[in-house]
Amino acid sequence: MPPDAGIKTYLRILTITSQSIMKIPYLFLLTLLCATSCKTYYMTPASLKQQLDNINPEKINEAYDFRLGLTGILLKGGKNFYNGIDTISVTEKNGKETKLPVTTRMGVRLTDTAGHSVIVYFDSMFTKDSLVFASKSHFLTLPIHRNIYSLSKVEVQK
Repeated sequence: MPPDAGIKTYLRILTITSQSIMKIPYLFLLTLLCATSCKTYYMTPASLKQQLDNINPEKINEAYDFRLGLTGILLKGGKNFYNGIDTISVTEKNGKETKLPVTTRMGVRLTDTAGHSVIVYFDSMFTKDSLVFASKSHFLTLPIHRNIYSLSKVEVQK
C-alpha cells in the first residue's frame, strides 16, 4: 500500500462529508419553505359576490374613502380598509367546502377572463353594483376595481 493511500482516503471522506454538509442548508430551506408556504383555497366569482354583498355599508363608508386618498386615511386616524367580514366560505383543492377566519394577511388573487391577475387583501374588498373594489396594500392607498362578471378565478391564500 502506498504511503499516501491513507491521506487519499481521508481526503475522499472529507470531500464527501463537505459535499453532504453543503446540502444541509438547502434541505433546511426547502423544509422551511414547505412548512411556511401558504395554502390556496378557491371561490367562484358568484360566491365572492354573494359573500361581499352581506357587508354592512356603514363600515365601508367609515373606512374606505376614495375622495381623499392617503390623506383620508391620515385624517381618519390611520384606519385600515376593513369590510367587517369575520369568516368566509371557500373550497379546498379536493372540493371540500370549509370556512376560514378572515385575517389581515389573507390575500386574494383575482384573475379575469383575459388572464390578468391582481393580488389584494380580502379584508379590504367590497362590491358596488357589478364592481369589486379592493386594496393592494394596508399602508398605502392602492385601490383596484374589477368587474365581478369578468372574473374567471378567485384564489384565497391564507
